[in-house]
Amino acid sequence: MATKTTSVDLDAYRRLTRARRGEESFSQVIKRVVPEPFDFEKWLRSVRSSPLGGEAISAIEKHIAGRLSRSRRGG
Repeated sequence: MATKTTSVDLDAYRRLTRARRGEESFSQVIKRVVPEPFDFEKWLRSVRSSPLGGEAISAIEKHIAGRLSRSRRGG
């Protein structure tokens, strides 16, 4: 596995050390604590390719439009 060296300040190092469970490596702690960024495009492709894709997208858009409309009216 490839590795990369990085520097953190002492406060960040202490926090990382306290977050460790048992014999976890710092890499394992980071992967456990820091979530993967949400891939909206990947999610959208999966929704579009599902059997209810278009129907689901339309329902979500309608719901969002309704919420926006109500918030603009103050309700």
